Amino acid sequence: MNNFKRLLIGAALFVSGSATAASIINGSFEDNVLANGTWSTFYNGSVNGWSSGPTPDYGIEIRNNVAGQAYQGKNFVELDTFRNSVAYQGISTTAGEVYDLSFAYSTRPGVTGPANTNNISVFWNGSSLGTFGGINASSTTNNWILYTVQVVGTGGSDELRFAATGTSDSYGGSLDAVAITTAVPEPEVYAMMGLGLGLLGWVGRRRKLAA
Repeated sequence: MNNFKRLLIGAALFVSGSATAASIINGSFEDNVLANGTWSTFYNGSVNGWSSGPTPDYGIEIRNNVAGQAYQGKNFVELDTFRNSVAYQGISTTAGEVYDLSFAYSTRPGVTGPANTNNISVFWNGSSLGTFGGINASSTTNNWILYTVQVVGTGGSDELRFAATGTSDSYGGSLDAVAITTAVPEPEVYAMMGLGLGLLGWVGRRRKLAA
């Protein structure tokens, strides 16, 4: 097999998505049922898919139409419960695979205090992906921003962690719609495959005519 064919097959395997698809459990926090207009703080092990912390555990506050509305579904999360807290979970990935991690975040409606009041930091296996804030929301509704960052799988259970890092005063921002998908290859990869397949077809026809 010549080098060109090896390159083409490698590209085809890359695009085919033979890697294990990663997924977030309970990314919109809908598994805990709350009545409209209510909220509750859930502690470690009581939010499906998510663990909370730090130690002592300040929990994960889930809301249904309280101090704003969800980006997706009915529920959304605040991670400044009584103090700044965290939410994290392990995600099975394929080593070397690139993933798009997305999440919706909003400042807390009606809070217009210090610039760092409504920050959240995101970590992948302990490495920071950045600290995210938002535009001040109105007094009644969230101003959601959908963020997307890329992460690379290690082939094990990679840890995704969200941490409230603004002012620790129980008036934190809102988190919702956490999702992870395999990153779509660049258009150049598809172009290379199309060119390669065309050339292979041309070579095959030449060989058939010469036989």
